[in-house]
Amino acid sequence: MMTRLLLASVLVLCACAGVNLHAAQAPAALPGADIYQRATNEFAVACFFKPAEEKTNDLAFTLAPLILQEVSGATERLSRIDRFGTLDLSDGLSALDPSRPAIYWQADTVQLNGKAHVRFTYVWCYAAAARGSERGPATANPSPAPAEAGLALQGIRITLNTNGQPVIWEALADNSGAELIFVSQTLEAAALAEHGKPLPGRRYAIERSMKAAPRVIIARVIDDGPVAMGPFVYLSAGTRNVNTLICRCMPAQAKKLLSTSNYELLPLQEMTGQSLLTQTKLLAKEQTAFWPGDQRTDDHLERCLRLPSLF
Repeated sequence: MMTRLLLASVLVLCACAGVNLHAAQAPAALPGADIYQRATNEFAVACFFKPAEEKTNDLAFTLAPLILQEVSGATERLSRIDRFGTLDLSDGLSALDPSRPAIYWQADTVQLNGKAHVRFTYVWCYAAAARGSERGPATANPSPAPAEAGLALQGIRITLNTNGQPVIWEALADNSGAELIFVSQTLEAAALAEHGKPLPGRRYAIERSMKAAPRVIIARVIDDGPVAMGPFVYLSAGTRNVNTLICRCMPAQAKKLLSTSNYELLPLQEMTGQSLLTQTKLLAKEQTAFWPGDQRTDDHLERCLRLPSLF
């Protein structure tokens, strides 16, 4: 009897004090809340990079990314460390020429849900990958890059549906350790219709459980373009993280463009480019979500996404 009276007194006192007894049971913020937030942020100033115009309708060119690199608002200058460039050889080791922006690409196919899907991978590199001065050789035993140097490698992998439309975009790396994926509205709608509402702790229906894919985050669902075309990729200053990725048909998220430049689109299949990129990856020691031609990640999308059967 005494216990019941004490409990009743505590409840009355808490109610009078305005204490929320259920506050501890309120749902926690979704994992990756900061990633969702930055996906909708606008850049005050950015530099724009697009593939050099070519007289071709090749899909590799059509799907090539349009890069918007955030510029420091204080100086409104593109930082030297945020300039991606062409890989070169110096004394047998990889070096970077930031005066010649370049993105390396590779096309392949992957079996998903028992169907062949075409995918395109685009990778670009920064001076930090060389661990030395620009145009200088990389050392055999490079010291770790400072945290502010950001990612030495960045890129995206685009997977097409059976109709040849891009519907999945994976970011190569993020300094948070998360694996960022962007999907189209049609793919998310199909996953919702087939699998039902998002799983606990998830924002989108296409995501697998936190236990099955703890590092994977669908950063955003983006509009479907009228035709197959490359996305806008927004890169944060300093880290070179993918802040967001959007369809060209969506509103821009940069208020001011400081400059517009062309980059070279170079095939990764060339042995020289392939070996240089592999060497750069080893030197950089980055934890990447995938790597061009690495068959060990072929089932990655099936393991981390609830892909609809019609995909």
